[in-house]
Amino acid sequence: MKIVYAAGGGIAALAVIIFIVTSIGIHTNLIPSSPNTTAVPLTLAIKNIAPRQISNKSLGIQISFNATNPNRGTAILEAIEYNIMVDGHHLTSGTIGSRLEGFLASSAGIYPIVGDGSVILKDNQLFQKSNSTANTWNKIVSGTAKYNVTGTISFREISDLQTSSTDKDFRLTYP
Repeated sequence: MKIVYAAGGGIAALAVIIFIVTSIGIHTNLIPSSPNTTAVPLTLAIKNIAPRQISNKSLGIQISFNATNPNRGTAILEAIEYNIMVDGHHLTSGTIGSRLEGFLASSAGIYPIVGDGSVILKDNQLFQKSNSTANTWNKIVSGTAKYNVTGTISFREISDLQTSSTDKDFRLTYP
C-alpha cells in the first residue's frame, strides 16, 4: 500500500511540475518580447509655400507641410499651429487639424500616420498688402522671399495600447 501511495504522490508531483513548466512556457510565448525603444517625435518639414496673387492688394498663401512618423507604431497628428513671416513681417497665421480634448471629441480634424509613413497637409491663408509691407509684397510676388515658419505640432504616439500626448515647437525656413 505504501508503494501505491508513493507512486500516486510521485505521479501527482510530476503532473504539477509539468503543469507549471508548460504554463510558464505558454505564458512567455503569448507575451511578445519588445525591445525597450523610445518613440521618436514626429518630424515636420515644409513641402511648399505657394503665393497666388488675387488682386493688387491681396495674396493667397498656400502652405504644404510634410509630417513624417519615424516610429514603427501609428501616431495621430492632432494639430499644426503656425505663423508665417518674411523679413520680420508677419504674413499670416493658421491651424491645421484640431486638438483632441477628450473621449467625446470629433475625430474629423486628426490625421493618423502609420509607422514609417508620412502625410502632406495643406492650408490656405490671405495676406493683405499695406504701406509697411510693400517691400515684403514685392519679394513674395517676385519669388525671392525667404519664409520663416514657427509654431507647434501636437500629436499622440500610440504604442502597446498606451498613448502619450506631445506638443513640439518648430522653426522652419523655406526655401
